Amino acid sequence: MDGERIPWKRIEALMPVNGEIATRLAAVDALQAAWKDVQAQAAPAEVEASLKRRLRRHAIETGIIERLYDVSWGVTEALVAEGLTTEVALAEGEITVSTLDIIRDQFEALAYLVDWVRDGHDLSISFIRGLHGIIVQHQHTYEARDQFGRPVLLPLKAGVWKELDNQITRSDGTVLECTPPLFVEEEMERLVEMWKGTSGQHPVIRAAWLHHRFIQIHPFADGNGRVARALTLLSLQRGHYAPITVDRLQRGEYIAALDEANAGDLRPLVRFFARLEERALRAEIQAPLSPVPQASGALAVAKAYATRLRAREVGELKTKADRSARLAGAVHAHLVRYFEPFSIDLGNVFREFDPRSVTSVDHAAPPDAKSGYWHGQLVHAANLADFYTNLADGSWWVRLHLRVRGSLLRFIAAVQKVGQGETGVLAVTVYGEVLSASSTAGERQELLFRIFEHANTPDSATLVYTDDVEERWPEIQQLVDDALADAIGRFSTHLA
Repeated sequence: MDGERIPWKRIEALMPVNGEIATRLAAVDALQAAWKDVQAQAAPAEVEASLKRRLRRHAIETGIIERLYDVSWGVTEALVAEGLTTEVALAEGEITVSTLDIIRDQFEALAYLVDWVRDGHDLSISFIRGLHGIIVQHQHTYEARDQFGRPVLLPLKAGVWKELDNQITRSDGTVLECTPPLFVEEEMERLVEMWKGTSGQHPVIRAAWLHHRFIQIHPFADGNGRVARALTLLSLQRGHYAPITVDRLQRGEYIAALDEANAGDLRPLVRFFARLEERALRAEIQAPLSPVPQASGALAVAKAYATRLRAREVGELKTKADRSARLAGAVHAHLVRYFEPFSIDLGNVFREFDPRSVTSVDHAAPPDAKSGYWHGQLVHAANLADFYTNLADGSWWVRLHLRVRGSLLRFIAAVQKVGQGETGVLAVTVYGEVLSASSTAGERQELLFRIFEHANTPDSATLVYTDDVEERWPEIQQLVDDALADAIGRFSTHLA
């Protein structure tokens, strides 16, 4: 039985996006400022190489989202790091030549978009057609349905508006009718005109609006999702933000946010894109490893390092370091106050199941020597959240233990420095693992499994040294609540 059909409707202009969105975007902007400071100190070649890595990741994931192909995490990382070359693909032995061609096309489209913005151009009909033409240049057919509902392959015309009706089938079976072919040209012209009217809005809001309205029209026979995700980079590049990537793990949340936008509420999609932007900016924050001066010789190097050491003691770097430490300490205090009563309540619950169950909480912060604990666990959490963690001076952590029937749940919430040097950026991360917990004194605990891996990566919270802990705490608490619920659920399943 067919699901409910929702008739197509004309796209609407951007309405004011209110609520907590402004606070979220202010956090994005503060993070962007830190990112731009780091970029200003880096060599142009390093900045360009970083951008290309971001575009390669987007190019790979955008096709996975559409289920055009599947690429493992390991191969993805190799292609992102080393380039979309035949040598890398063949060495990994997983990607066909035709799949690599599609990924390259998607990368070339993103590179075309970046060059378009750098040349001072904006959204236009010809640009959108050209973007589609590059994305699908190695895709010659698409799957459609004939009058009897049977799948058929039809020729795909690059850069040409659709000639047949298309629609979006949601997970609940509801069918959203897209703009009929007769009205596509008119609606696309309205899209470009309305886009100009959004010029005063935040780039993340503009990206979400353009993305959704384009999806609503669905102007091409195929490739609409890939074009729409590429178009998110248009406003971000113009506003000097980092490119974002919707990856395979976020597909469900992404589609749910689009469904909310279809129902008239753009805010979930804006929040989703804001989180992606935070993640992208945070991943790119790396202080330069080499001195900026170009003079050669031991004396020049010594002078460069002496200048950097003096800057660490005075001025902006010291301000960032001091304020970051105060903020991290304040977040840590909130975490301790959260976990201590929670541990007692959790122990009471599990003692009904096992009278011998035990809970405990420990914590540390710099300069305590214990702040250097859990190095491997925190690096793992940082890798999942896609950022470089600076653990040289330790971290601000809280550890919860739950021992039940020979098994141990270890859960760690930590505030970590992001990037090398004093970037002024912090990340609140969570980590969970289950170990054997023998009662024999001194016996080594065996790691049974980690709670969070690529298949169920938890969110993280990004802070900058100018943030106010009281404003950001509700978001951090929600992160910890959700991660704890997941960890306790998986631990309970293991016990069963």
